Formats: sequence, structure tokens, C-alpha cells
Amino acid sequence: MRHPLLVILSSVLLCAPLLSRPVQNSGKRIRHEPSEAAAKCGNGLDWETELDAALARSKETGRPVFWYVPTVRGSFMDRKPEIDRVHLAGPFSWPRTVALIDQNFVPLRLVPDRDLCKQFDVERYTFVEPGFLVLDHEGTELHRESEITTLHPGWYASRLRSMAGLKPGRKDGLPTMMDPEKAEVFLHGFPGVTSNEAFREAIAQLADGQKAEALHLRAAGAFWGAEEDLARELWTELRDGFPDHLLAAKAAMELESHGGIVRGQEVYGSIDDSATAPSGHGTRVAKDAYTEAQLWERGIAYLLSMQRADGGWRDSIYDFGGTDGLPNVQVAVSAICARALLEHATTKKGDPQLEAALGRALHFLIDENNLNTSDTDELIWAYTYRAQTLARWLELRPESTEALRPVLQMIGERLLEIQRDDGSWAHEYSNPFVTAEGLIALDCIRDQHIEVAGLEKAAREGVKALLRCRTDEGAYTYSNVRAGRKARASMEGGVGRIPLGELALTLWGSKEARSLEEAVADSLEHQEHLMAAQKYDDHTRAFAYGGFFFWYDLHARTEAMLATKKRRMRMIIEEQRKQIIGLAEIDGAFIDSHEIGRCYGTGMALWCLALIRADQ
Repeated sequence: MRHPLLVILSSVLLCAPLLSRPVQNSGKRIRHEPSEAAAKCGNGLDWETELDAALARSKETGRPVFWYVPTVRGSFMDRKPEIDRVHLAGPFSWPRTVALIDQNFVPLRLVPDRDLCKQFDVERYTFVEPGFLVLDHEGTELHRESEITTLHPGWYASRLRSMAGLKPGRKDGLPTMMDPEKAEVFLHGFPGVTSNEAFREAIAQLADGQKAEALHLRAAGAFWGAEEDLARELWTELRDGFPDHLLAAKAAMELESHGGIVRGQEVYGSIDDSATAPSGHGTRVAKDAYTEAQLWERGIAYLLSMQRADGGWRDSIYDFGGTDGLPNVQVAVSAICARALLEHATTKKGDPQLEAALGRALHFLIDENNLNTSDTDELIWAYTYRAQTLARWLELRPESTEALRPVLQMIGERLLEIQRDDGSWAHEYSNPFVTAEGLIALDCIRDQHIEVAGLEKAAREGVKALLRCRTDEGAYTYSNVRAGRKARASMEGGVGRIPLGELALTLWGSKEARSLEEAVADSLEHQEHLMAAQKYDDHTRAFAYGGFFFWYDLHARTEAMLATKKRRMRMIIEEQRKQIIGLAEIDGAFIDSHEIGRCYGTGMALWCLALIRADQ
């Protein structure tokens, strides 16, 4: 009997477009503004817009100032408006959170000017937006939080109640004023369109305000259950039927893809008390709050909730190469998320939900129609990460051989077609870290004994291109170096590029490859510069790091560590494992930047943990 994937695969290969020499397409970033209905998000609070006015009101009422800081002066953060919208459509649209702020604080929404930035120490890079400060009526700081990248009602309730001097309240992680048990039923108790009649009977018994809450909860549950059409219907009903409710504007934001639910940053449900303890890094979890096993359970549950009906993950809005490259980014992210699920299935064999998700993911990954092959800015990521995930799939599930070998061969051919004449590869531009990724992907294909004409020659040319970008000291440049030019780069900037480059050279047997152990040591020596870049959606001032390099670099170092095969690396690898565990968010997911998204961060983190686990 033919493998069931072959039916899909045959049509995929027939309609996959043949690539000629790639042409650079538009780098235009198309970013839509919210509609009038969506722009009402956050209007449920009586915001002050000047500090003096907020302090005067604080003195009059006896309530401290809750100062929401959307961004800081001079910030290079790329997605400031989008980050602000997610927050306005999140905690500042949740009835429960709005009530806590309204009853206990004076709300202030203000981007600080130069003097206020200095006065309150909210400088770029050190205060990573969004965040908030709590001040007394004299302007003395009482509390602060920044790096808020996971929007969770329980976390906000815990923080606000503590800062207002209130006793701990409800333990649930729901955004509504509705009784938690009843709210939980509306969130998860009516799955699927077939339960609509029961839902309508239940909602008919509610007052209008609670009807709006019930519609939102069911829409959120439908979205997390991969029923996007149902979620859109319910959010539309909420937006149009209850236009004056706080959640109506939020529904509009979600419908327009500006909201935290569709962006993967807003989550509900229980979290441990230890996870709400202040960590000093916003919504990063406090140390030792979760075990590795708990992070696997929570991380996989999050990825399953964010997988769309077609099998892909689409929360990423990374568009540095232009909006037309976004499909390729999302395919790459989907390959990374699928890799995490695949690794989890090695320890949780036969789980029906997991297997169904893997089946959908595989169909998504082998379908070239999910890519925009006419855009070259981010195309290589869709090939390199699919190559690594599908090669691992064959290793773990050899029954898929007949179906997947042609896909891997096709990916190998595509990688050769998009290789530059000088041997390098490019995403938005030609550079050594992408060249290294191309070499690693070709190695995965070679390891599966898949014949791709010209593969060995392409790898040799790639090795030459990579070596041209390495300095005498062992650092790698940020951009490509042409033949005859001298490479110049700092070791401080190579936390990811150094181990990645040496790993690629080692895999292809280059005599010029440095010791992987030395490359890892160089990476560890300078990692402070990378750690400061997490959650920052652009380059920082220190050595061109950015949040979008965070998990990329940690993954590169993990792979290089495990390729050394030396006993003395065991202690370092264990420290890497502990470091990864300590980077989890309060709900057990992971992130590095707002725009690439929490699905990417979670997939990367679990992939790294799986590599370490397999080596133990």
C-alpha cells in the first residue's frame, strides 16, 4: 500500500514552482492601522496623559499612579505601535484588570521625554517596552515592570493587588468579571460548531455585560482549538452586538490580527503561584518555578493551542525583508514548532492529540504552496529549517521514507539554486550565518543519503565563502566578505556566529575548522551582550545583537556543544540546560522578540532541550 502522504506529495511536487536565479523583490513593510472600532481599545480607563496631572489626582484620591509606558524616548524597537496595540487590547481591555486599575490607581499613559527618562531611569535597552511604573503622589517610585511579553490575567491581578496593598484574590487566569467556574465553561465547555445550540441556551440566561464576556471567552477557546472561522464569527458578533463593551474593541483588534490572542502573546489558564513572583525581567518566570518536565508539558500545550487548522503556526509578523516574505518566515517557524512536537513524541508515544498535530504539521511543511518562492528575502529559512526537521523525521520515523525523501531532495535542489555565485547564501543580504545554515541543511540531506546533483561542490564553495568571513582571531563578520577582502569583526559579536560557523566547517570536514570546544568557550565568554538583547525587536547598540538573534544564537551554541563529544563539555552542557530552563515565561512558553513570536521561541527552546536530553 502506498504511504498516505504520497497522494498529497505528488500534487505538491507537480505544482511546486521551479526557481531560476532569484530576483530581489519588494522590501516594503505593509503595516495596517487599526479600524475605528479597534482603536477604542484601552478607552475603558480614564487615562491621564501628563505626569503632573496624574500626581495631583493621586494626592487628591490617595491612590498611587499606575504609569503605563508604551515605549521610551529614542527606542529603536521596531514594533512599537504593534506592541502598544497588543497591550491595549490585552490587560487594558480585560474587565477584571480594568476594574482593578480603576478602583485602586490613577492611570497614566505617557511616553517619557528626555528628562523623565533620566529621572526615572527608563532608558532604551535597559527598560524594554512595554512596561509600567507605580508612583506615590510625590512621584517616588514604588514598583516597576518592563519586558512584559506574556499577557496573563492572573499575573496582572497578582501584581496589581500586591501593589495596591490588597489581599490575594482569585487564583484563576481569566480576564472576565464572570464567576470563574462559569467562565471556564464558556472558554472550554462548548467545543466545535455542533455545540452551538447548548452555548446559545447558556448565553441566553446572562445579562448583556456577561453575554459579551461569554462571546469573547468562547471565541478565544475556538481560536485555541484551531477553529478560526468560528472564532471570527463570535468576535464579529461581539464587536457588532455590544459596541460599548470593553471587549468589543478587543474583538475588533483580534479580527484585524492586532490582538494578543492571534499574536500568541495573550494566554489564559492557571499558573503556579511561584510563576507570578517577581523575576526582575517582566514576565520571565522566577528562578526554579518550573521543572524541565513541566516546561515540556506547558510548552507543548502552548504550541498545540497555536497550531492553525492547516497545520502551520502563523503568529510571527517578522517582516524585515518585506511583508511579501512573511509566508516564508511562517513556514520556517512552523518547521521549528513541528520539530519540538516531534521530539516530544519520542517520550510520549502514541498520544492521539500529538500525533494528529504532527500529521497536520507535516502536510503543511511539504506543501510548497505555503511559500512565496518569488521573494528571496527570507526564503532560505523555509528551506534550511524544513531540511533539518524533515531529516530528523526520517531518522525517528523511517516509515515516512518513501514520502519524505523526494521532499528533501527538492529542498536540496532549491538550496543549490539560490546559492550565490560566490558560494554564499543570503536572506535579506548575503552573510556568513546564513551560509553556515545552508551548509548545515545540506549536511542533513547528505546524512539521509539523498542524492542531489552538485551538492558536494556547492558545499565546498559554501565553505570557501564562510572562511572568507572569518577573521584571524576566529570571529565572523556580520555581512558577506568578497574574495580578496579582509574580514573584520569582533569576538564580542560572535556568541552565535562563532559556534555556528565552526559547526558548519566541522560538518563538512574543513581542515581550517577551529575546535568546537574553543568556539563554545568564545561564545560563553561574551554572552552578556546577547542576553541583554532578548525581547528587543531591533539591533541593540552592542555588537548588532537583537531579540531575533537570541534563540538563534543559543540554538547554534547548543548544537556546537553537543557536536564536541568531549566529556569535559558535560558540565557546560548542563549549565546550558539550566540557562534555557531559566528563560521560560510565566506560562512555561518562551520568547525572544515580539515580532518573531512566542511560538518560535518555544519551539527553539524545546528543540535545544531535546538535543541536550538526547545526549544524556
